[in-house]
Amino acid sequence: MVIWSNVLSNKIAIEHNNQAIKAYNSHQYKDAELHFKKAIELNPKYAEAYANLGALYAKFKEYDKAIKLYQECIRLKPSYAGAYTNLGNALNKTGRHEEAVYFHKTAISLDDRAANHFSNCASAYKNLGRFSQAKEYYEKALTLEPTHVNAHFDLATVLLQTGEFVKGWDEYEWRFKKDEMLGHMQRYKAIFQAPRYEGQTLTGQRVLVHAEQGFGDTLMMARYLKVLKEKGATVVLYLREGLRELFSTMSYVDEIHTRDEKVPVFEYQVAFMSLAFVLDNTLQKLTDNYPYFNVQEKFPLQKTDAKLKIGIVWGASNTGESYEKKVFNLRHFKAMSKSENIQLYSLQLGDDAQDVERYGMKDDIIDLSKEIDNFYTTAKMINSLDLVITSDTSVAHLAGGMGKKVWILLQKVPDWRWGVNEFMSSWYPSARLFHQYSLGDFNSVFRQVYRELQNEFKIKVIDD
Repeated sequence: MVIWSNVLSNKIAIEHNNQAIKAYNSHQYKDAELHFKKAIELNPKYAEAYANLGALYAKFKEYDKAIKLYQECIRLKPSYAGAYTNLGNALNKTGRHEEAVYFHKTAISLDDRAANHFSNCASAYKNLGRFSQAKEYYEKALTLEPTHVNAHFDLATVLLQTGEFVKGWDEYEWRFKKDEMLGHMQRYKAIFQAPRYEGQTLTGQRVLVHAEQGFGDTLMMARYLKVLKEKGATVVLYLREGLRELFSTMSYVDEIHTRDEKVPVFEYQVAFMSLAFVLDNTLQKLTDNYPYFNVQEKFPLQKTDAKLKIGIVWGASNTGESYEKKVFNLRHFKAMSKSENIQLYSLQLGDDAQDVERYGMKDDIIDLSKEIDNFYTTAKMINSLDLVITSDTSVAHLAGGMGKKVWILLQKVPDWRWGVNEFMSSWYPSARLFHQYSLGDFNSVFRQVYRELQNEFKIKVIDD
């Protein structure tokens, strides 16, 4: 009778696990969680159910829960390669990259024919800044599975970061096959069903240049619109809201439309982030048109007696996966805010803008957030400042595109756009880069900033 009960219990557990998978695939995540938990309750040794519940938690960035479940799965079934690589992925997300490499390599030792194991290991190496090993493992993944979309795209970021631009831009085009891009392409299918510009003769042709990623990406690639115009195109833009006024300052842009408007008539289309690929895949023309945002107007800032006026941004769009790694606390600026030689102006938008009041710093920082209605207004403010100090966000690209002095504070291994040079940016000659010495350590970044304020502006900041 006991044996029969166990068999029946295990059979029902499998049914709950299968129901959970169906619920998960239908985006019914609460139901999926309940079914996975029920499967584990009925069969506490059901290794796959632990792994599946871990994957559910990982999807919603509850990595600590996921890690414990993957570990239990491995305890129950040490030969289960998928649990090791999933554990590696969760550790990678929490900054434990060395541990992640270990578990990904364990997965590879158990199953060396799974492209995912190699691709995941490559990502851990990338986050450690070990780019040659990352490249090797991405390429191994692609040998096993030539159409592995994420491996192609992630390889692109390694190649672009390390200067292999021709192959890097080619691989970067694989982003159009990523799941998160497919919804965008369906929403704007009137654009993507049209002929793509790939070097055709453009004289008299209307080319729609459309934004498909973040604000920063659009601002970064705007330099190539002039190249497109010089090829004879009528340059028509289709932008996210908030950019119209800024791009109206470009004499070589013929028409501007935003996403709240109907898609205009055009002959060819090209995404902003494909402009380098089709126009300058060796980046030889990177600074031919620099600065390319020639905003002349200034914003009337509140007058102070401070020697140095600095605009600051500490947050970023929280839609990106790397949000938590590249943002820092406003309180890092406290020492600067107390200097009689410095006046800080907040250019921060979104919920983070409330930090000025939240942390009791409104008497020391002039908050401009309520005055900002679009990127052109921010550009006018930057024009009135001596320096911008910012996280890796769109303001960094705006100030850089204007040729204004901007200090960009970066994580230890930053986004591919910032390359591998410790101090300088190929994209923005006016920018100065400040990297973390160790993962998550923005204290070290601000110590570098204090030294540079002393060296360049003869202003000493005392950090209590």
